[in-house]
Amino acid sequence: MTLSEAPRLNVVAEAVTIRFCGGSLELTGKLLFDPRTAVLVLGTEDGEPEEVLTVNLAVYGLFPETADEVLVKDWSEGEGTAQSLIDAGVVVFVREHFVGPFSSRAVRLRLITKEG
Repeated sequence: MTLSEAPRLNVVAEAVTIRFCGGSLELTGKLLFDPRTAVLVLGTEDGEPEEVLTVNLAVYGLFPETADEVLVKDWSEGEGTAQSLIDAGVVVFVREHFVGPFSSRAVRLRLITKEG
């Protein structure tokens, strides 16, 4: 990855709690977003690695359709992530997709900007 390809993460919300693994794990931190790469990250600042919340579904022909959209994995350890973001008031639900051989659920979300 070159410097020009590296994500440029901007803080979009503070103190956001995300539930993982169907609620068995919760992490709280800053929500960071790069509209250029559609990467959404939870930065916990507690010594743990950042958690990437988005997933690349290009192999299924799925891409963010606007600069404020993200695709979030909502299966396996990601179960509960999309609803956590909705509950925190930082995104709105756009659509769900079922992908892969097990019809795993991914959710298309739109970030709520401070301006609107």
